[in-house]
Amino acid sequence: MLLDREMQLSMLTELSKVYPSQIDLSEKYDYGTDEYYKFIANLAYLKDHKLVSENSLLVSKSLDGDGFHPNLGSITHTGMDFLADDGGLSAILGVVTIKFEAEQFRTILESMILSSNLPTERKQTMIDALRELPAESIKHLTTRIVDVGWDNLDSLMTIIQNSLL
Repeated sequence: MLLDREMQLSMLTELSKVYPSQIDLSEKYDYGTDEYYKFIANLAYLKDHKLVSENSLLVSKSLDGDGFHPNLGSITHTGMDFLADDGGLSAILGVVTIKFEAEQFRTILESMILSSNLPTERKQTMIDALRELPAESIKHLTTRIVDVGWDNLDSLMTIIQNSLL
């Protein structure tokens, strides 16, 4: 196979040792060999994923016909974070916060009540009570719902798995 995870990890690890400096990784491979072209493919793959610098692989119109030439390369901050056990700063800076407006959450709850197997009169009673709740009570209700989910983690995992299938 052309893409080789071990080769990619080796390349990233070697570059990480000299970060932020640059080194020539191509010296390990004899030009024109299968290993050399495998190295070029893996370097291009890492570059495309922004794990190594853009200038690590030069594209040129050359007489030898391959058009790809390794250059002094460096690992990017994304590459360093990829190697980090904890995901690096990207894991901290890339946190996604999800916010629901009280009305949005109220609508979600209403649809869940309507799709439940409760008797019709019970559904309507709950929806009427939900519509009268102030935003602060909706916030408290949301916290309670999350707490119940955590307290019933096995059931929650089953629901999550079924939702993902």
